[in-house]
Amino acid sequence: MEQLSLYANYIEGLQTPAIVGAAFANAGTVFPPGQTRQTEAGIKADAGRLTATISVFDISQPSVITLAGVPLPSQQLNGLQRNRGVELNVFGELTPAIRLLGGVAFIRGVQERTVGAANDGRIALGVPAMNANIGAEWDTPFVRDLTLTGRVVYTSAQYADVANTLTLPDWTRVDIGARYTFTSPWNGKPIVVRANIENVFNRAY
Repeated sequence: MEQLSLYANYIEGLQTPAIVGAAFANAGTVFPPGQTRQTEAGIKADAGRLTATISVFDISQPSVITLAGVPLPSQQLNGLQRNRGVELNVFGELTPAIRLLGGVAFIRGVQERTVGAANDGRIALGVPAMNANIGAEWDTPFVRDLTLTGRVVYTSAQYADVANTLTLPDWTRVDIGARYTFTSPWNGKPIVVRANIENVFNRAY
């Protein structure tokens, strides 16, 4: 089927080395770069003006754990965070003048290899269960070469501690913008002027 493509990938990477803070017995220790692993598979459907992709992924990365000690605790790079999820993206043209780009991801990030297995299986710190965004561009018919843009970004609630007792609420941000393209009177090259406002409603989150 010409409109359908299947894809898969496996990626390994390195994290920026973590440095132990002053509150620990091994303060100043620089951990070696942690190795991340990502596996992903998906389907891409191309309908001409619009394209959609859906994929599943599994990402693992080392994490720092804290060990009790006297007089000070210490830290080790011996934990593991595993993120699994599904992501859907859509992009393309609704009409020649209206373009769309958006997506949603459902993620379950869990802790593994925690100290004494106390937090094994609990949700990882700062991993929202859902991220979603939708953006659009409109080439206005009343002013030639003027394009209006807009975007809505949503992030669901997330845990603020490894024990999953503190929660940060979900939040939504609205952005708007515009760009105008005209020809330079000096050399005939195109010039683009952009104006953007992030967080239009000035929401604190």
